Amino acid sequence: MLPVFPVLLLFIVGYSLQKISFFSPRSIGDMKKLVSNLALPALLFQAFSAIEVEASYLVLVMLVFASCALMVVLGKLLARPSRIESPYFALMMGGFEMGMLGYALFLALYGQQHLGKIALVDLGQVLFVFFVLMALLIKERGDISSPKALLKQFASSPVIISIFSGLVVSFIKPHVESGPFLNSLGEFVDMLSRLTVPLIAITIGYGISIQKEGLVASLKTILVRKVLSLVLVLLLNTFIVDKLLGMDAMYRYAMMVMFLTPPPFVISIFMRQDDKPNMDYVANTLSLDTVVSILLIITMAAVYV
Repeated sequence: MLPVFPVLLLFIVGYSLQKISFFSPRSIGDMKKLVSNLALPALLFQAFSAIEVEASYLVLVMLVFASCALMVVLGKLLARPSRIESPYFALMMGGFEMGMLGYALFLALYGQQHLGKIALVDLGQVLFVFFVLMALLIKERGDISSPKALLKQFASSPVIISIFSGLVVSFIKPHVESGPFLNSLGEFVDMLSRLTVPLIAITIGYGISIQKEGLVASLKTILVRKVLSLVLVLLLNTFIVDKLLGMDAMYRYAMMVMFLTPPPFVISIFMRQDDKPNMDYVANTLSLDTVVSILLIITMAAVYV
């Protein structure tokens, strides 16, 4: 509990500032831009440049990708028994909000030295979100002219550029001698990356808004998602991470953190903005699931060994 306490305080600070309307909507938007275009890419570059690349570990990457796809399929099957008609019920089953939440909580709980481990675990779901989930969201929106635009957005995304740059560095790093310039560059990236956790915690806290209307649907969505996530992550950790690959225990903890995070926040961006019932349902679910996820991750960090 103590390692994550400072981050919890930052969430509370953000939520408290919301109550007095401390920031304008534009200011919050600018803070999110700073995170998504500079601070988070710097953190992801650090993470993926520290990744431990072994051919056998690609099994885990592929299985995480497959798990995300399976959760969407199961979401489609469980929508009717759950009595939720929104097509976004199934879409909110797949993918995890690592960039704007998972990394912050993992670093607070387990430290910067394990950044490469969470990056490896994250890779499969990043590929799923950008190549599958976003395509499904565009299809649901009824936008048939966007595949090319989606590829362009993927290729120009600071997050994707930082991930692939980090992977390249992880391959060439053993063969390159560091010098004063590279060390200074590394310190610059490190300073920039350290903005990520406080800015994310404050902006997420500021953005939490839970409405009573539609609360039951959001709670059912979160319950189904958490049950599916827990079953899958326990199976993957037991049979793949531990038994098949014999990976370090920290990979299990990274998997648990990731599978307990909320659905990707990008879902609300790629929806039709004039679809108010679904917009309200998704926004309420993401806000509530953020709170639930933080509490669950802290609890599991204490009891899951």
